[in-house]
Amino acid sequence: MNYIQIIFSLFTSIIIISSTALNFLESRLPTIFSECIRYGKFAATTKSNMVIQVPKSWFKHFYVVAFFEQTFIFGLVLMVYCWDMPVPSFLMYFLDTICGKDRITYIPKHKVFIALTLLTLQVYRRFYDTHKISVFGEKAKINLMHYLVGLVHYPGAILAIICEAPLFADSYVKNEKLDLLSTSFSDKIAILIFLWAWKHQYVCNKILADLRKNKEGKVVNSEYKLPEGDWFEYLTAPHQTAEIIMYGCLMWILWNNITWFFVFSWVVCNQVETILLSHWWYQKKFENFPKKRKALIPFLY
Repeated sequence: MNYIQIIFSLFTSIIIISSTALNFLESRLPTIFSECIRYGKFAATTKSNMVIQVPKSWFKHFYVVAFFEQTFIFGLVLMVYCWDMPVPSFLMYFLDTICGKDRITYIPKHKVFIALTLLTLQVYRRFYDTHKISVFGEKAKINLMHYLVGLVHYPGAILAIICEAPLFADSYVKNEKLDLLSTSFSDKIAILIFLWAWKHQYVCNKILADLRKNKEGKVVNSEYKLPEGDWFEYLTAPHQTAEIIMYGCLMWILWNNITWFFVFSWVVCNQVETILLSHWWYQKKFENFPKKRKALIPFLY
């Protein structure tokens, strides 16, 4: 039994059902339902006092946890693949317990190494973003459930990669060497697209943060303003669109990793709903909202 697949399947099912209900039936639903889904700028306007909330700035905690786990796993994979260190028995026991003993990998070492390298870049940059760039509103909140899901996400994503990695799972390819030169043309394209989205996500996050700073870089307010520039010229929440693109690139590289598909599905469903809620909120909040700015697909929708 693979608990990573079960957990992310549960996340995906909940977000699909709850988002559908919220988007089409919110006026008929109890306030507590809206409180459980909405957060930050599009948080529910009425409160039931039945949902435990925490500061939105606690987003930082997600990346503190991810930073240390990603560093450990990436360093371990590096030693296992490059210096032939055996996989620690405690980790194999943990993977067998969490992801099942019947794990089989159909992915070569270089794909796992590339995917982990890209995910490490993302975790490190998001750690920097949340601690040095982002400006969280003083009154912005997320509910406890969002917080707990966020804490689970990156550890689950990292485990999803290595639980079906050579030497960490049974492989049909024996004695395979790490050969980055065997990277296919399509995987190279996926890497470039990932880095392209990675860069623009940083730029967009900085644009959002700068809306609350003066020319000297000091935070002067926590108000929501209409962002402009870079991908914001075409999309309402391009930093979240970039997230989908990056996970899509990892999905392409890890195409035969079944567990990663569950992670990718969760990311797409969650980000799409967040993007739609943001888009509708901006349209309602700002009368001068550009008509050409779309929610999901530039120029189309």
